[in-house]
Amino acid sequence: MAENKRLGRRVWLLLAVAVLLTVFTLTGCGEERAPAGGGPELLKVVTTTSLIADIVEGVGADKVTVANIIPPASCPGHFDVKPADMQVLANARIFFVHAWQGELFTDDLIRSARNEELQKVVLAIQGNWMTPPVRSEAIEQIAAALAKVDPDNAGFYAENAAALQEETAAVGSAMKSRLEAAGATGVKVLVSEMQTGFLRWAGLDVVAAFGRPEDTSPRQLEELLALGRQAGVTLVVDNLQSGHEAGKSIARELGAAHVTLSNFPGGFPDTATWALAIERNVELLLGAIAE
Repeated sequence: MAENKRLGRRVWLLLAVAVLLTVFTLTGCGEERAPAGGGPELLKVVTTTSLIADIVEGVGADKVTVANIIPPASCPGHFDVKPADMQVLANARIFFVHAWQGELFTDDLIRSARNEELQKVVLAIQGNWMTPPVRSEAIEQIAAALAKVDPDNAGFYAENAAALQEETAAVGSAMKSRLEAAGATGVKVLVSEMQTGFLRWAGLDVVAAFGRPEDTSPRQLEELLALGRQAGVTLVVDNLQSGHEAGKSIARELGAAHVTLSNFPGGFPDTATWALAIERNVELLLGAIAE
């Protein structure tokens, strides 16, 4: 009798285990499984700078996944690209590159990713991308490129691009109003050449521009200081990605205020988007002008 009871309990235990295994299999417990049908595949995009990445994320939204190569605080013209950096291209569909980055991202380097489906899109857009008009042009080109590779979502990209352009114009208008109200218009500045477009858009009077410290000779520096004194320059503006030593020394010689701005979203902490980055630049400018 006792043996029969033990046998009965063993049978019930085996049945219980079988039921649990069936439940786990049907509900997806235990081993992780992909959803039925796998869901829509995201368009894999690689960008060279955060300026492009920010736009792709805004236009592509939940239809894309974005990987950016060059850190936003680094100088994109002097970044040391390695073959390992290009491995992000192995499974990508689009690779967005600024036209001026041709020497960095050569076709030979791109071929090292061994991705025959990859499409390289060169964005030949003139001007400073931190200014609203130039950014609006970039939005249009990027949306068109996404639609060409992914025509099924062309309408989605076009709608998002229009909204992003509208937002860009609104943010730009608000920033210009703040600058004008603070008396920034016409303030005479010496500026890092990489920030000239932004300062002119902001309404400041760019007396002259200077290059990186290693590219500026003592004679050029003396000429720059002479121009600054003659024009009554009160502000010197550096570019974060180019370094700030040249501007600091010039400002010190002139007795002028000094400020460093960023040409890329994410260059400063808590400025991951273009809107946050331009707002930070304007705040820094206003603070320097008020000194």
